[in-house]
Amino acid sequence: MSKSELERLVVEIQDAGQAWVEAKLRSDQLEADEKNYLAAIMNELDGAAIEGKIKLSEAKLERLARGGKGFRDYVVGRVMAQAETAKRKVRYEALQNYWEAKRSELAMEREKISKGIFHEGRG
Repeated sequence: MSKSELERLVVEIQDAGQAWVEAKLRSDQLEADEKNYLAAIMNELDGAAIEGKIKLSEAKLERLARGGKGFRDYVVGRVMAQAETAKRKVRYEALQNYWEAKRSELAMEREKISKGIFHEGRG
């Protein structure tokens, strides 16, 4: 592997790591906002019920909010963001493992050269 190939690999690992961090930020934010999003839906439902002069319990408001399309879409989006985070982490870790394998291979080559071993197999 040439120096430029190693440099490209390092850049690719850096890019993959940054992509993982960005995806993790998105998925963590969605996870952290779940209760706030649910509360916002519940507030909307409660406001509509008050205008209609109906009193709904917290449990019923939560059930209605969780059962609605808006919250379902939110959960699907959060889970998709978490899946993207996992995919990016796998790519980053695979590149790191490839780097370590190449590093070991190059160290072995250096050791062979230092001992005067220039070929493999029986001669």
